Amino acid sequence: MKLSKVIGFLSLCILLLTACGGNSKDGSGFSLFSKSELKKHYPDFDEKVLADTLRSFFSGTTRIDKFYQNNQHEPLWTKDIFESPSLDSLLSYINIASTHGLNPELFSNNKIKQLVDTIRTGSFSNNMPVLYKNLAELEYLASKAFFDYNTVLRFGVINPKEEFSKEYFIDYQRPDSNHFANLSAALKSNPTEFLKSSQPTDTAYIKLQEALKFYQSKESSVFEAIPKKDKKNYKLNDADPTVFPAIAKRLMLTGELPQTTAADSIYRTLTPDLFEAINKFRKQASYPEDDEVGGLTIDALNRPMSYYAEKIKVNLERLRWKRVKPLGAKFVEVNVAAFMLKAIEPGYDPLLMRVCVGKAGTNQTPLLESDIYYINLNPNWSVPRSIIDKEISVHMKRNPNYLQRNRMKLIDKNGKEVDPSTVDWSTRVPYSIRQDPGAGNSLGRIKFMFNNPFSVYLHDTPSKYAFAYKNRAVSHGCVRVQKPIELSYFLLEKKDPVYLDRILISIDKAPESQEGKDLQKKGQLRKLENVINLAQKVPLTIDYFTVYVLPDGNVYFADDVYNMDGKILKKLQTN
Repeated sequence: MKLSKVIGFLSLCILLLTACGGNSKDGSGFSLFSKSELKKHYPDFDEKVLADTLRSFFSGTTRIDKFYQNNQHEPLWTKDIFESPSLDSLLSYINIASTHGLNPELFSNNKIKQLVDTIRTGSFSNNMPVLYKNLAELEYLASKAFFDYNTVLRFGVINPKEEFSKEYFIDYQRPDSNHFANLSAALKSNPTEFLKSSQPTDTAYIKLQEALKFYQSKESSVFEAIPKKDKKNYKLNDADPTVFPAIAKRLMLTGELPQTTAADSIYRTLTPDLFEAINKFRKQASYPEDDEVGGLTIDALNRPMSYYAEKIKVNLERLRWKRVKPLGAKFVEVNVAAFMLKAIEPGYDPLLMRVCVGKAGTNQTPLLESDIYYINLNPNWSVPRSIIDKEISVHMKRNPNYLQRNRMKLIDKNGKEVDPSTVDWSTRVPYSIRQDPGAGNSLGRIKFMFNNPFSVYLHDTPSKYAFAYKNRAVSHGCVRVQKPIELSYFLLEKKDPVYLDRILISIDKAPESQEGKDLQKKGQLRKLENVINLAQKVPLTIDYFTVYVLPDGNVYFADDVYNMDGKILKKLQTN
């Protein structure tokens, strides 16, 4: 989808915010008292009374109280309420919090503006005690907004390890004493510069901000619902004078299809250009492109623009969660929601592939970080106890030859094989099960190992058909990869085509390079051991993004397969 260009808008915001900063009269970042303005609006103003009011107001033990106590209760935002560039700058940043998917009221936006307006218009000239009280409250709200705004942009609104304790096992940076010490120092010296430095500059974050602006601009647009009829799937050149014009108008709204006022006459059939636009939409929605159009695609097309705006807000929040452990220049990242693996290495084209992940609810893939440290060729599979109890025992009661047919062996605690016919499969079996390497093994021919407490890994699979599914949450928790050979080659420190050929022949595949083919003819192309230790561990993150940016620079959406977006959105709306 081509998003409207809104870089100019964001640049304008930055210019506005920079302009609001100004220079202080005393070089401290704050203006000194303008006695003429104060005397004009509040002729009875007394600095000593304000100081006493602040001393009383900030007498507690909160972070804000402690800050003012350490600062001798000096007013910071209201030294000159009539000319306060720092306060105006703070309000300018809070006003555009929505560009970050945040509600400005998270930072008491309306209350601060109301106090500023009423004080500046001289509303309390006849009630000085109320003026001092409101100045103290304004100091508190502005300082709290400064602390909260900078903290949210640098760390996020919520702590994922607390909100998703059963899903997230990634360590994220959290605000600590150093962060708040930096905030306190900036508040006393140059708050405007610190506000500016808190603005995220990550490319993906900026892309999502642009996408949010685009979809918010479309939220008031009304498009007719696309009808779902008895016919389950439509093919190229099928005719329907109500379905296809409605699809065309919907795709014109977001740019997959060029604008025309003649959609009702042009798109009475599923034309090639309309079909191409539908597949563009499906690609952006992380759906497999197809030669048919069915109910799932129509349901997705019928989603309101607010659906996309809300998803972007949620994922802007996810991008504000900064990992403690950086990925580095070379890394592998699995996006569970998108069912996609991305492998990046400087100097090489990005490697992208589909993956299958754990079933929602029952066998969800844990979100974690680790390092891939070896490749296992021709792995055997030690069947997890849960699968033995819940699945294999059931199969064995129905078909006593199930283990033999699947090249599985029943093993006792001493490592000896047990005859399955001697076991009562209606009770809990006290043995382990191992599937031999080779064709048909559930792990395929290659397994990628990384330390984690969940006994999950990346692996090949004999069930290639599942990569064509829209919903690929089908595994028991491990991640099945679509291109295991390509991933193996990516993980190698040195890209040696002959070494890749040795991997291939080790898993009973033909060599690909001419040199490898020549060596094989001479009997000089040797198989590898089944364990390949990597010279350098490669960082791996398994994470969850329902809106994401790929190396092509485009923004993509994914369904919330694990139902995690709603909890984040609720927190963003209620905090």
